[in-house]
Amino acid sequence: MWQVGKADYCAPLVVVQILAGILLGPGALLFAPVAGKRVGVHVAGRVRHWQPGESTVIGWLLQTKALIMIICANILLDKSIITSETFTALLQMAVGSTMLTVPVVSLMLRRATELTSRSA
Repeated sequence: MWQVGKADYCAPLVVVQILAGILLGPGALLFAPVAGKRVGVHVAGRVRHWQPGESTVIGWLLQTKALIMIICANILLDKSIITSETFTALLQMAVGSTMLTVPVVSLMLRRATELTSRSA
């Protein structure tokens, strides 16, 4: 137990809270844009009757569009509409979601190639 002023803190609980803050904050920032793009493309794929898996690949490829957000966030920062902390969070989210694209899409395309070569 740690005592700060009149409050007692359990050391493992403090460590869990710190780890949760470190992992959940960026996780939420990455989940929102990835999920939004994937859901939107999935709906479009249903309406357009795309092949199974096509909308998923397109949704992941749209993650590279997050680099455009860096330009928009930079303009907002220059005009003092957002703070530097908000800019940093948006920058990390854009770079993180873009970095996810290559490993995820290459794995999906590799699996699709293996499935088509087995069926032929």
